[in-house]
Amino acid sequence: MIKSTRPHDEVVVKLLQNDPSFADEYLAGALDEANQPGGREALLAGLRHIAEARKAWPP
Repeated sequence: MIKSTRPHDEVVVKLLQNDPSFADEYLAGALDEANQPGGREALLAGLRHIAEARKAWPP
């Protein structure tokens, strides 16, 4: 059986759109790990996710 999956980025953006307060927690976690191996990339991805989700937030 083939399962339908969505890319991780799409799911994270949707979570952030549905709960904008989650963005604070999500970004704090990315900042905490910024100095770890792969942390810079994770931080940049987190910022991108938040920016994409922000398009759907109320003004």
